[in-house]
Amino acid sequence: MTDSTMTAPGPVSTSRIAHAFSVQLVCRIVGMVASVVSVAMTARYLGPNLYGQLTIAVVFIGMWTSLADLGINTVIVRRVTSGRGQLERLVKVNSGLSVVYCVPLAALAAGTGLLIYPDADVKAMLVVMSAQLLMMTMTARFEPVFLTSVRFTAVALSDVVSRLAMLGCIVSLVHTEQNILWFAAAQLIPPALQLLVQGVAASRHISLRPVFSPTEAADLLRESLAPMGVIVIAILYWRADGVILSLLSSHSEVGVYGLAYTIAFNMVIFSTFFLKSTLSTATDLFARDVPAFTAFMQRSVETMYFLGIPVAAVGVLLAGPLIGLLGDDQFVERGAPTLALLFIAVALRFVTGTLGQGLLASHQQRFLFQLSIWTLAINVALNVVLAISFGAVGAAAALVFTEVFGMVFASVRLRECGYRTPFGFLLRTLGPVAMTVMVVIVLRHHHVLVAGTVAIATYLAGNLALGPVRMSTLSALRRGNENEDA
Repeated sequence: MTDSTMTAPGPVSTSRIAHAFSVQLVCRIVGMVASVVSVAMTARYLGPNLYGQLTIAVVFIGMWTSLADLGINTVIVRRVTSGRGQLERLVKVNSGLSVVYCVPLAALAAGTGLLIYPDADVKAMLVVMSAQLLMMTMTARFEPVFLTSVRFTAVALSDVVSRLAMLGCIVSLVHTEQNILWFAAAQLIPPALQLLVQGVAASRHISLRPVFSPTEAADLLRESLAPMGVIVIAILYWRADGVILSLLSSHSEVGVYGLAYTIAFNMVIFSTFFLKSTLSTATDLFARDVPAFTAFMQRSVETMYFLGIPVAAVGVLLAGPLIGLLGDDQFVERGAPTLALLFIAVALRFVTGTLGQGLLASHQQRFLFQLSIWTLAINVALNVVLAISFGAVGAAAALVFTEVFGMVFASVRLRECGYRTPFGFLLRTLGPVAMTVMVVIVLRHHHVLVAGTVAIATYLAGNLALGPVRMSTLSALRRGNENEDA
């Protein structure tokens, strides 16, 4: 039985959001461990120069993933949650559109890369990895099914299964001493498994048979122009540094940046899961009750600060030993300051991503689009200036600056809805942060994983004792969730 008559699903309880977030969190932790081991084995086996070549292909193809969604998923979720459309029909139309443009997209990405990069190995990897775009475009159409119902078990399962399969493949490649092209082919495993698992799960809710309706597709595209612009610019923003670095610096600098970036930005997925779990609720609240939306945004930003602060503090202090553990001595000298800066960028991204979703939910797409353009322009300019002289460190510094820029202007704009930056919350985290820093300093001669684990535990315990998230806060939140669910 399908959801062909499904329109607005109604508000989603806080407990549902918490469950969706926790399921993804547990699976992501397992998947992240597998991913980190895969990256460490690949980096150590290939070394900075060859790993840099692989990173060039990964980053360049990743830049084109901005066109896998076109912002249509956001439009579908907004229509369904506001009662302006049927989920099944909208997904079918989007499926038809995806079928039409996925092949030209992959061909365009591969062809452009062949023209830009002279290295034969890089060209070969670009052709192989362009197949990712075919699978990612087809997988993206399932997202509204999970977003509107806030059920992400299949998404989380596909993530962890794909990463474990990738690890198994990397182990085999290293053991048999394969060349770099096979490591590029291994990048196709995650999108293939995600397409399979999520497709099976989504088909249990609705029919996914493509509908080729030019009129309806054009209508979706017109409404998605602003979200599409934001998504495209966001992906370009995250990939531009690697692409610019690959054109202006050495392969080894790209390899160092690629390893540091992979380590740090594994953490971003936590905020991504949170945003996916809260998108439908944020749009629904703004449509029904603006003060409730403002309070929801306030709590969401505080949650992201709570998660981001230890990432920045502990990451900066342990950047050197961490990149030495996952890479080798060839990566440490340039990689340590690069990774430290990228951990700060990740912590800022937790907050700026949440603020950006708030702007989308409150129908301020035009402002967000303009802000994204300015952020991308500044980021590109800084990367061009800094990459030549400072390489990977310069690219990381540019990312930190532009994250601060975006966060400040997004916060100011959301003040129109009543949002206020939680300075009091931030001040109350200083005590737990100080405790965490002292623990890291004391344990600096111990293994980095031991020091990091104890530091995070100290931060959590310090918050329960001194910080803004105490046992009384958790009890009040639990009571509030019970009342809301009732």
